[in-house]
Amino acid sequence: MNPLDPLSFAIPPPIGLAPAGGRTPAGEASADGASPVRSSISDLGRALSAASSKVASSASNRYRDIDDSDLPDAVKNLLRMIRDLREKLAELARDLRETQADEGMDPEVKRTRLRQIQAQMSALNGALMAATQKLSSLMREMKLDKEQQMSAAQLALA
Repeated sequence: MNPLDPLSFAIPPPIGLAPAGGRTPAGEASADGASPVRSSISDLGRALSAASSKVASSASNRYRDIDDSDLPDAVKNLLRMIRDLREKLAELARDLRETQADEGMDPEVKRTRLRQIQAQMSALNGALMAATQKLSSLMREMKLDKEQQMSAAQLALA
């Protein structure tokens, strides 16, 4: 344990590596000639990796118009946040309609679920209004020209 790092004892060393001093956590001496470690990824792992990279690329495409704009980074970040909030609100609105239309749901459970969705929507609406106000004040502070202001407004509504 390094006396300068009080957390060094709480974090185990990576598998296959011995901590400083050549001792393993149990106190046994580690072997000098470490055997090579071979790993492979299963078909499921490869499929999951491919799926996650598709999701990541679609997420980056989701903001392409914002990223390609000539706006400052702080404005772009707020526009991304506004877009995310709008998408979450749309998703909750769908959930609200589905819950309202569900005839098989217990009435008390349905009421509770509707209240939860409405509370989430209210919170997101508040966050959306705050982000929009912040965008407006940030554009004034940065003294964006009319073209940039129009671009930001269009991106915020897209």
